[in-house]
Amino acid sequence: MRTEGVSEGMGDYSRFISPAYLIASGEFDCDISNPFVHPLHRHETYSELLFIEEGRGTFVIDNQSHETGPGAILLYQRGVWHEEMSTHYPFRATYFAFKGLQLKGIPQDYFLSPEQRPVIELGEKGNEILKLVRECHAELHSDAAESNAASNHLFGLLLVRLARHVSGGFMERGSVKPSEAAVMKARSYIEENYRQPITLDLLAKVTFVSKYYLSHLFLQEVGMSTIQYLIRCRIEAAKRYLAMTRRPMKEIGELVGYQSETTFHNIFKKVTGHTPGQYRELNEDPQNSFLNN
Repeated sequence: MRTEGVSEGMGDYSRFISPAYLIASGEFDCDISNPFVHPLHRHETYSELLFIEEGRGTFVIDNQSHETGPGAILLYQRGVWHEEMSTHYPFRATYFAFKGLQLKGIPQDYFLSPEQRPVIELGEKGNEILKLVRECHAELHSDAAESNAASNHLFGLLLVRLARHVSGGFMERGSVKPSEAAVMKARSYIEENYRQPITLDLLAKVTFVSKYYLSHLFLQEVGMSTIQYLIRCRIEAAKRYLAMTRRPMKEIGELVGYQSETTFHNIFKKVTGHTPGQYRELNEDPQNSFLNN
Protein backbone atom coordinates (compact mmCIF):
# COMPACT_ATOMS: atom_id res chain seq x y z
CA MET A 1 0.00 0.00 0.00
CA ARG A 2 1.40 3.38 -1.01
CA THR A 3 0.62 6.50 1.04
CA GLU A 4 1.78 10.05 0.49
CA GLY A 5 1.71 10.84 4.21
CA VAL A 6 0.65 14.49 3.73
CA SER A 7 -1.85 16.28 5.99
CA GLU A 8 -2.77 19.76 7.07
CA GLY A 9 -0.98 19.67 10.43
CA MET A 10 2.32 21.44 10.99
CA GLY A 11 5.22 19.02 10.78
CA ASP A 12 3.12 16.28 9.14
CA TYR A 13 4.83 16.44 5.75
CA SER A 14 6.53 13.12 5.13
CA ARG A 15 9.23 11.97 2.72
CA PHE A 16 8.05 8.37 3.11
CA ILE A 17 6.00 7.10 0.18
CA SER A 18 6.20 3.35 0.84
CA PRO A 19 7.44 1.73 4.06
CA ALA A 20 10.23 -0.79 4.24
CA TYR A 21 9.63 -4.36 5.28
CA LEU A 22 12.23 -6.55 6.92
CA ILE A 23 13.78 -9.55 5.22
CA ALA A 24 16.26 -10.54 7.92
CA SER A 25 18.27 -9.35 10.88
CA GLY A 26 21.24 -10.66 12.80
CA GLU A 27 23.60 -9.89 15.67
CA PHE A 28 27.39 -10.06 15.63
CA ASP A 29 29.47 -10.49 18.79
CA CYS A 30 33.11 -10.68 17.70
CA ASP A 31 36.56 -10.69 19.26
CA ILE A 32 40.07 -10.56 17.86
CA SER A 33 40.09 -14.33 17.32
CA ASN A 34 36.81 -14.16 15.41
CA PRO A 35 36.74 -10.75 13.68
CA PHE A 36 33.86 -9.19 11.78
CA VAL A 37 35.05 -9.34 8.17
CA HIS A 38 33.04 -9.25 4.96
CA PRO A 39 34.97 -8.79 1.69
CA LEU A 40 33.89 -6.56 -1.17
CA HIS A 41 30.28 -7.31 -2.19
CA ARG A 42 26.92 -5.74 -2.96
CA HIS A 43 23.23 -6.69 -2.77
CA GLU A 44 21.21 -6.25 -5.93
CA THR A 45 17.69 -6.64 -4.53
CA TYR A 46 17.68 -5.10 -1.06
CA SER A 47 19.48 -2.71 1.31
CA GLU A 48 21.10 -3.20 4.71
CA LEU A 49 21.45 -1.13 7.86
CA LEU A 50 24.22 -1.90 10.38
CA PHE A 51 24.17 -0.47 13.92
CA ILE A 52 27.46 -0.60 15.85
CA GLU A 53 26.96 -1.03 19.58
CA GLU A 54 30.55 -1.63 20.68
CA GLY A 55 34.02 -1.65 19.11
CA ARG A 56 35.22 0.01 15.95
CA GLY A 57 35.81 -0.88 12.33
CA THR A 58 36.80 0.20 8.85
CA PHE A 59 33.99 0.22 6.31
CA VAL A 60 34.51 0.89 2.61
CA ILE A 61 31.28 2.00 0.93
CA ASP A 62 31.22 2.97 -2.73
CA ASN A 63 34.98 3.65 -2.84
CA GLN A 64 35.04 5.71 0.37
CA SER A 65 36.61 4.44 3.58
CA HIS A 66 34.88 5.22 6.89
CA GLU A 67 36.36 4.64 10.35
CA THR A 68 33.62 4.55 12.93
CA GLY A 69 32.44 3.00 16.20
CA PRO A 70 29.70 2.87 18.86
CA GLY A 71 26.48 4.70 18.07
CA ALA A 72 27.07 4.71 14.31
CA ILE A 73 24.71 3.41 11.64
CA LEU A 74 26.01 2.39 8.23
CA LEU A 75 23.71 2.20 5.22
CA TYR A 76 24.58 -0.36 2.54
CA GLN A 77 22.05 0.71 -0.04
CA ARG A 78 20.88 -1.56 -2.84
CA GLY A 79 23.54 -2.17 -5.48
CA VAL A 80 26.31 -0.28 -3.65
CA TRP A 81 29.66 -2.04 -3.22
CA HIS A 82 30.89 -2.31 0.35
CA GLU A 83 33.53 -4.02 2.48
CA GLU A 84 33.62 -4.42 6.27
CA MET A 85 36.32 -5.14 8.85
CA SER A 86 36.33 -4.76 12.64
CA THR A 87 39.45 -3.19 14.17
CA HIS A 88 38.73 -2.76 17.91
CA TYR A 89 37.24 -5.40 20.23
CA PRO A 90 34.91 -6.57 21.55
CA PHE A 91 32.87 -5.72 18.46
CA ARG A 92 29.08 -5.88 18.70
CA ALA A 93 26.68 -4.94 15.91
CA THR A 94 23.18 -5.63 14.61
CA TYR A 95 22.12 -5.59 10.97
CA PHE A 96 18.75 -5.38 9.22
CA ALA A 97 18.09 -6.32 5.59
CA PHE A 98 15.07 -4.57 4.09
CA LYS A 99 13.30 -3.74 0.86
CA GLY A 100 10.16 -1.96 -0.32
CA LEU A 101 11.28 1.43 1.00
CA GLN A 102 10.51 4.45 -1.18
CA LEU A 103 11.32 8.00 -0.13
CA LYS A 104 10.65 11.05 -2.25
CA GLY A 105 13.38 11.99 -4.67
CA ILE A 106 15.75 9.04 -4.17
CA PRO A 107 16.05 5.52 -5.65
CA GLN A 108 14.00 2.54 -4.49
CA ASP A 109 15.25 1.00 -1.23
CA TYR A 110 17.52 3.98 -0.51
CA PHE A 111 17.23 5.74 2.85
CA LEU A 112 19.81 8.40 1.98
CA SER A 113 20.42 10.08 -1.35
CA PRO A 114 23.47 8.76 -3.26
CA GLU A 115 25.29 12.04 -2.52
CA GLN A 116 24.90 11.77 1.25
CA ARG A 117 27.50 10.19 3.52
CA PRO A 118 26.27 6.62 4.21
CA VAL A 119 27.24 6.82 7.89
CA ILE A 120 24.95 8.31 10.53
CA GLU A 121 26.65 9.26 13.80
CA LEU A 122 23.93 9.20 16.46
CA GLY A 123 25.78 10.83 19.35
CA GLU A 124 23.50 11.21 22.37
CA LYS A 125 20.66 9.56 20.42
CA GLY A 126 22.60 6.28 20.35
CA ASN A 127 20.96 4.72 23.43
CA GLU A 128 17.48 5.62 22.21
CA ILE A 129 18.12 3.97 18.85
CA LEU A 130 19.81 0.96 20.49
CA LYS A 131 16.60 0.17 22.38
CA LEU A 132 14.64 0.20 19.13
CA VAL A 133 17.25 -1.93 17.38
CA ARG A 134 17.15 -4.58 20.10
CA GLU A 135 13.37 -4.64 20.31
CA CYS A 136 12.96 -4.81 16.54
CA HIS A 137 15.47 -7.66 16.21
CA ALA A 138 13.83 -9.58 19.06
CA GLU A 139 10.36 -9.24 17.52
CA LEU A 140 11.57 -10.37 14.10
CA HIS A 141 12.88 -13.61 15.64
CA SER A 142 9.97 -14.12 18.03
CA ASP A 143 7.24 -16.74 17.74
CA ALA A 144 4.74 -14.47 19.46
CA ALA A 145 1.51 -13.49 17.75
CA GLU A 146 1.84 -10.56 15.33
CA SER A 147 5.64 -10.53 15.62
CA ASN A 148 5.98 -9.77 11.91
CA ALA A 149 3.73 -6.76 12.23
CA ALA A 150 5.52 -5.60 15.37
CA SER A 151 8.98 -5.88 13.85
CA ASN A 152 7.98 -3.96 10.74
CA HIS A 153 6.29 -1.23 12.78
CA LEU A 154 9.37 -0.92 14.98
CA PHE A 155 11.66 -0.79 11.97
CA GLY A 156 9.45 1.90 10.45
CA LEU A 157 9.74 3.87 13.68
CA LEU A 158 13.50 3.36 13.64
CA LEU A 159 13.74 4.82 10.12
CA VAL A 160 11.53 7.77 11.08
CA ARG A 161 13.75 8.53 14.09
CA LEU A 162 16.81 8.32 11.83
CA ALA A 163 15.15 10.59 9.26
CA ARG A 164 14.58 13.17 11.99
CA HIS A 165 18.20 12.88 13.05
CA VAL A 166 19.55 13.18 9.52
CA SER A 167 17.33 16.14 8.62
CA GLY A 168 17.73 18.22 11.81
CA GLY A 169 2.72 2.79 7.39
CA PHE A 170 3.43 -0.70 7.57
CA MET A 171 3.94 -3.76 5.35
CA GLU A 172 3.74 -7.27 6.67
CA ARG A 173 6.85 -9.39 6.30
CA GLY A 174 4.54 -12.27 5.48
CA SER A 175 3.95 -10.63 2.08
CA VAL A 176 7.25 -12.22 1.01
CA LYS A 177 6.42 -15.60 -0.53
CA PRO A 178 8.44 -18.57 0.78
CA SER A 179 9.82 -19.16 -2.70
CA GLU A 180 10.91 -15.52 -2.99
CA ALA A 181 12.49 -15.68 0.47
CA ALA A 182 14.52 -18.78 -0.49
CA VAL A 183 15.84 -17.12 -3.63
CA MET A 184 16.66 -13.89 -1.77
CA LYS A 185 18.54 -15.85 0.87
CA ALA A 186 20.48 -17.77 -1.78
CA ARG A 187 21.34 -14.56 -3.64
CA SER A 188 22.43 -12.88 -0.43
CA TYR A 189 24.63 -15.83 0.52
CA ILE A 190 26.31 -15.83 -2.90
CA GLU A 191 26.79 -12.05 -2.85
CA GLU A 192 28.49 -12.14 0.54
CA ASN A 193 30.50 -15.37 0.13
CA TYR A 194 31.37 -15.48 -3.58
CA ARG A 195 35.08 -15.92 -2.82
CA GLN A 196 34.34 -19.26 -1.14
CA PRO A 197 33.49 -22.56 -2.88
CA ILE A 198 29.69 -22.50 -3.26
CA THR A 199 27.66 -25.46 -4.48
CA LEU A 200 23.96 -26.03 -5.02
CA ASP A 201 24.04 -28.50 -2.13
CA LEU A 202 25.41 -25.81 0.18
CA LEU A 203 22.77 -23.29 -0.93
CA ALA A 204 20.06 -25.87 -0.33
CA LYS A 205 21.25 -26.22 3.27
CA VAL A 206 21.35 -22.44 3.70
CA THR A 207 17.83 -21.94 2.32
CA PHE A 208 16.25 -25.10 3.79
CA VAL A 209 14.79 -26.24 0.46
CA SER A 210 15.80 -29.11 -1.81
CA LYS A 211 18.53 -28.35 -4.30
CA TYR A 212 16.30 -29.32 -7.21
CA TYR A 213 13.50 -27.00 -6.10
CA LEU A 214 15.97 -24.19 -5.37
CA SER A 215 17.56 -24.62 -8.79
CA HIS A 216 14.13 -24.28 -10.43
CA LEU A 217 13.13 -21.28 -8.28
CA PHE A 218 16.42 -19.47 -8.79
CA LEU A 219 16.34 -19.85 -12.56
CA GLN A 220 12.71 -18.71 -12.63
CA GLU A 221 13.24 -15.66 -10.39
CA VAL A 222 16.72 -14.53 -11.45
CA GLY A 223 16.90 -15.73 -15.03
CA MET A 224 20.14 -17.64 -14.54
CA SER A 225 21.43 -20.62 -12.58
CA THR A 226 23.09 -20.33 -9.17
CA ILE A 227 26.48 -21.10 -10.75
CA GLN A 228 25.98 -18.41 -13.39
CA TYR A 229 25.04 -15.95 -10.66
CA LEU A 230 28.12 -16.90 -8.64
CA ILE A 231 30.32 -16.28 -11.69
CA ARG A 232 28.58 -12.96 -12.28
CA CYS A 233 29.25 -11.84 -8.70
CA ARG A 234 32.89 -12.90 -8.95
CA ILE A 235 33.47 -11.15 -12.27
CA GLU A 236 31.73 -7.95 -11.15
CA ALA A 237 33.94 -7.86 -8.05
CA ALA A 238 37.02 -8.58 -10.18
CA LYS A 239 36.12 -5.65 -12.45
CA ARG A 240 35.99 -3.45 -9.38
CA TYR A 241 39.40 -4.59 -8.16
CA LEU A 242 40.94 -4.24 -11.63
CA ALA A 243 39.61 -0.72 -12.13
CA MET A 244 40.28 0.57 -8.62
CA THR A 245 43.53 -1.13 -7.56
CA ARG A 246 46.95 -2.16 -8.82
CA ARG A 247 46.79 -5.58 -7.22
CA PRO A 248 48.34 -8.42 -9.27
CA MET A 249 46.04 -10.53 -11.43
CA LYS A 250 46.72 -13.69 -9.42
CA GLU A 251 45.78 -11.93 -6.16
CA ILE A 252 42.58 -10.54 -7.65
CA GLY A 253 41.67 -13.98 -8.95
CA GLU A 254 42.11 -15.40 -5.44
CA LEU A 255 40.11 -12.54 -3.90
CA VAL A 256 37.11 -13.44 -6.05
CA GLY A 257 37.34 -17.19 -5.59
CA TYR A 258 39.71 -18.53 -8.26
CA GLN A 259 42.86 -20.22 -7.00
CA SER A 260 44.11 -20.72 -10.55
CA GLU A 261 45.15 -17.57 -12.41
CA THR A 262 44.53 -19.38 -15.71
CA THR A 263 40.97 -20.25 -14.71
CA PHE A 264 40.35 -16.66 -13.65
CA HIS A 265 41.80 -15.35 -16.93
CA ASN A 266 39.71 -17.71 -19.07
CA ILE A 267 36.41 -17.14 -17.26
CA PHE A 268 36.90 -13.37 -17.17
CA LYS A 269 37.55 -13.27 -20.91
CA LYS A 270 34.59 -15.53 -21.66
CA VAL A 271 32.22 -13.30 -19.65
CA THR A 272 33.53 -9.85 -20.62
CA GLY A 273 35.22 -10.37 -23.97
CA HIS A 274 38.47 -8.95 -22.55
CA THR A 275 41.35 -10.38 -20.60
CA PRO A 276 41.77 -8.99 -17.07
CA GLY A 277 44.77 -6.98 -18.28
CA GLN A 278 42.84 -5.48 -21.18
CA TYR A 279 39.95 -4.58 -18.90
CA ARG A 280 42.31 -2.83 -16.48
CA GLU A 281 43.88 -0.77 -19.28
CA LEU A 282 40.46 0.33 -20.50
CA ASN A 283 38.89 1.08 -17.11
CA GLU A 284 41.43 1.75 -14.36
CA ASP A 285 41.02 4.97 -12.40
CA PRO A 286 44.31 6.00 -10.73
CA GLN A 287 42.47 8.57 -8.60
CA ASN A 288 40.40 5.96 -6.79
CA SER A 289 42.74 3.17 -5.70
CA PHE A 290 40.87 2.64 -2.42
CA LEU A 291 41.56 -1.08 -2.17
CA ASN A 292 45.33 -1.08 -2.59
CA ASN A 293 46.01 -2.02 1.03
